[in-house]
Amino acid sequence: MDSRTRRLALVALLSSLYVVANAIPIDVFIGGAGFITAGIILLPVLARLLRPKDSVVMALLASLGLLVFQLSIVPVFGFYGLLIPSSAIVIGSLGTYRSYLYPLSYVLFGAEWYLLFSGGTPAWLVPYLISILLLAVVQSRPARVSKSTELIAHSLGTTMCELVTLNIGSVSLLHLPAELWTVITPLMFLERTIAVVGGSSILIALVRAKGVLRLGGI
Repeated sequence: MDSRTRRLALVALLSSLYVVANAIPIDVFIGGAGFITAGIILLPVLARLLRPKDSVVMALLASLGLLVFQLSIVPVFGFYGLLIPSSAIVIGSLGTYRSYLYPLSYVLFGAEWYLLFSGGTPAWLVPYLISILLLAVVQSRPARVSKSTELIAHSLGTTMCELVTLNIGSVSLLHLPAELWTVITPLMFLERTIAVVGGSSILIALVRAKGVLRLGGI
């Protein structure tokens, strides 16, 4: 099997796995059962395993699956909901294979958008600040950062890119009231923690097993 065929097979496999994961609910974020799903745990893994071009293909395939089965946030946001995971996968992949300035800049943009338009609690920005600081450290001093720390920064950056796109839609399309952000902030903290711990744990395990699995570049 040549490298192109292996890549296409990996993209198809990961796309299917991501769609299935989105049928497993974690909790209700804004409304509707399973609004936030186990798919958020896989986002950092997908962004790490796939190079930017492959991540675009995977994002398209996964979006088609979410649309057909009306999973995750698609029933709430419609077509905009397809951009939420897709942006995280593609920008996370760009961060890994090009520069962490990509997710850092997007998270910074998201923080500014929230401050300008949401009217919500400043506490919401805590994970944004942590993500920006971690990504800045990894970007500026890659040789001094351990592999585990870099994978945690990648996982946090990727899941925060997903949250940025989600927040932009929540503010601009759903017009969430300012008071609601205070109520859902603890849920957001929990969900991002699950995503980072779950995603980075899978990636660390893959790093240890990559010789057996023949996975390069993790």
